[in-house]
Amino acid sequence: MAMLLTRVCCSLKHKDPVELVGGYYDAGDHVKFGLPIAYSVTMLAWGAIEFSKEMTDLNQIGHTLRAIKWGTDYFVKAHTQPNVLWGQVGDGVSDHYCWERAEDMTTSRTAYKIDEQHPGSDLAGETAAALAAAAIAFRTYNSSYSNLLLVHAKQLFTFADRYRGLYDESLS
Repeated sequence: MAMLLTRVCCSLKHKDPVELVGGYYDAGDHVKFGLPIAYSVTMLAWGAIEFSKEMTDLNQIGHTLRAIKWGTDYFVKAHTQPNVLWGQVGDGVSDHYCWERAEDMTTSRTAYKIDEQHPGSDLAGETAAALAAAAIAFRTYNSSYSNLLLVHAKQLFTFADRYRGLYDESLS
């Protein structure tokens, strides 16, 4: 099943004390599910790594890196502590019935996290993979940003390995 991820810059209200602006919507609705975002960022980053010469020759590497950075900036914000990752914004049931532009939304957004008591090795591991792949993609273009992504990737990998469980058993 193909995922349609839409860039999110609006509908930024949510109930939790963490600012989660950015990221990508899933499947054309108003939910940000961390796992499909992480997978998509991983694939974008590996595409940039594998085809960097071709993208550079076509003057597209900048666009590609900006698309990756939109997702990785979101993950850096969502990874608020070494063993905490905010993995979803919005309600996967009620938001499927919302048919308004993101720019017009006034609905409060609930955010959900994984942590030591509510693990999600699959989500934390794929997010670590996305950040690690992006770190490689950015290495020659922005080494300080690459290093930041690598710090988060290592912390998330350790979290995923140490506190094992499936995210869909921890997030409603």
